Amino acid sequence: MEIFEGKKTQVLPAAETVITVGKFDGLHLGHQKIFRTLLEEKLNTGRPAVVFTFSSSPYEKLGNGRQKRIISETQKRRRLADMGIDYLVECLFSDKIMKMSPQEFVDEFMLCRMHAKAVCVGNDFRFGYHRAGDSDFLRTYGEEKGFTVQALDKEYYNDEAISSTRIRECLLKGQIEEANTMLGYRYSFIGEVMHGRKMGRVMNMPTINQFPENDVILPPFGVYASKVLLPDGSTWTGVTNIGIRPTFRENNDQNVITAETHLIGFDGDLYGQIATVELLKMLRPEKRFSSVDELMAQMRLDMENARFFAET
Repeated sequence: MEIFEGKKTQVLPAAETVITVGKFDGLHLGHQKIFRTLLEEKLNTGRPAVVFTFSSSPYEKLGNGRQKRIISETQKRRRLADMGIDYLVECLFSDKIMKMSPQEFVDEFMLCRMHAKAVCVGNDFRFGYHRAGDSDFLRTYGEEKGFTVQALDKEYYNDEAISSTRIRECLLKGQIEEANTMLGYRYSFIGEVMHGRKMGRVMNMPTINQFPENDVILPPFGVYASKVLLPDGSTWTGVTNIGIRPTFRENNDQNVITAETHLIGFDGDLYGQIATVELLKMLRPEKRFSSVDELMAQMRLDMENARFFAET
């Protein structure tokens, strides 16, 4: 997959393309439905598939505050490449774009820059100044300009439309299973394995220590059943603590959020390697224990619960 950003967003090299446009935060089941349709169009026509998105959120530009991502930019790019997307266009949401009419946006970006011959969007897709453009406008304008439009219905979970907002709310409540169902894959974070205080090794329960990316949403502080994907391709059941390590916390790291994961049955050195931690279920909130023995007893119970959820 080729990525265009910054000044390289001017013009794509392909003569004709099939495209979709959106924020695509999380790449959840609703987004995946759009991507499948896009890739079917690619297969039927031989035209490359393009995902056009913004490198900064329109919400930030409109003064609604910075929203943390459901998945990191690295994960987003990797998943799109694995699906078979040919071009990812990441455009800065500028004042110029914010004030474009729907017709101006289509003319400049969809047609002049991306050479769209087919467009796939959700049926609630809105764009242009004051969100004046929608899928009906695209269909009508497409008939005039020579491109086709497919507007797809939303995907549903428990009789409610799947959305990034809904998934974000589930993650913030620690409802990992619900979030994973709507994502269509497991919520995860990626990070380098760093040196910690090695308290887990002292207790014969060594952990890998990671610092999740600041712009990615985190679930509540607590202990989670997890799966850990290592660079060698192996997968391990894990127990992951996200938080500030209240039992062993020191004054100089009291505000540092870490993810510590014990890989059940693993014995090896992973320092400096990149590991992916997928969360399965929240086991319990983070808490401070009165003694190391009490913590060890709880960790053994956490390991049993993690094995159970990893196998079901």
